[in-house]
Parts: sequence; C-alpha cells; structure tokens
Amino acid sequence: MAADTAVTRTGAGPRPGLADTGARRLGQVAALFTLAVIIHNGDHLRRGADLLRADVFWLGTAGIVLEVALVALIFQRHRLAPLAAAAGGFVLASGYLEVHFLPAHRWLSDSFTSGGRVSPVSWAAASLEVVAALALAVVGLLVFRRRGGLGYASRPHPEQRSVADAVLHPVALVMIVSQLVTLVVSFVQAYG
Repeated sequence: MAADTAVTRTGAGPRPGLADTGARRLGQVAALFTLAVIIHNGDHLRRGADLLRADVFWLGTAGIVLEVALVALIFQRHRLAPLAAAAGGFVLASGYLEVHFLPAHRWLSDSFTSGGRVSPVSWAAASLEVVAALALAVVGLLVFRRRGGLGYASRPHPEQRSVADAVLHPVALVMIVSQLVTLVVSFVQAYG
C-alpha cells in the first residue's frame, strides 16, 4: 500500500497512486518555511535582539524551537507531521501576526503598524514568514485529510525515517544550524 494515500470520495478506503505526494508537498512547503524563518530571524538580528522586549525575545526563542521541530518532523515523515504542520503553522502564523501586524500593545508586541519607521525589508521578511506558516498549515491540513485523518495518524507511517535521518536532511540541517546561530547571536546581542 502506498505510504501516502487518500480516502475515496465515499470514504471506503485509500485511493492508490498518490504514493509520497503528501510527503513531497510537505517537504516543499517546509523548505519555503525554512527560508522564510531564516530571512525573518536574520532581519531580527539586523535590527538587534537587544531592542526587543523580554517577552517578545522569549516568545521568539520558543518559536524557534517549534519551527525546528516542525521541519524535523516533516523530514522524518512522521505520521503526525501533517497534523503538526497544520496546527503548528496556524499557531506560528497567528503569533507572527500578533507580534508584528497588530497595533502596539502591552505584551508580546513588536508592532510594525504603530508609528516608528519600519524598514521595507522587515515588512517583507515578516510577511513572508506569515505566508509560509499559513502555507505549512494548509498543506499539512490537506495531507492530513487526504491520508485519512486521525485514523491514519494513530498508525505508524510505513516510510517514517529515524530522527537522525530527519535531522540530516539538507533542509532540516540548514534550519537547525541557522537557528542555532540565530539563538547564539540573539543571546549575545540581548545579554552580552
């Protein structure tokens, strides 16, 4: 049976011929997401992590952990990867919108919309990250649905890779290394 199948319109069973399509699509959107995260976090480093409020700094740090975990899970081809991409992509997109695109507020705010001069680079980087996170959520949801939903997610994925193989995938490795560098430089800028 194919590793990535779809239920028929009647829900009677898997539709053959879609082997690996979902994993490929998730991998493609994970690559876009990785690029967007690197660009946005690079912009934060350009602006200076020392300029961020502590709540935004620590939320961003937690976000990095989630971003890396999602990409690694996708390249592991874990059975929960589509569900995690759907939920995580939506949560991350909501967080990026909350922090950067809402008017300034007391907590979790690095608002681009409330006065001050914000570089077009910052606008583009944050916008790309929102779009990429939403794409991750949508593709994850579509693959999750095509694979059969919670029933499929409760069974082992036949093409699941080891964690070591997942983190050594070029996209996952780029995400991991770039975000480790981002964390080190951020901590030096903020607390060094």
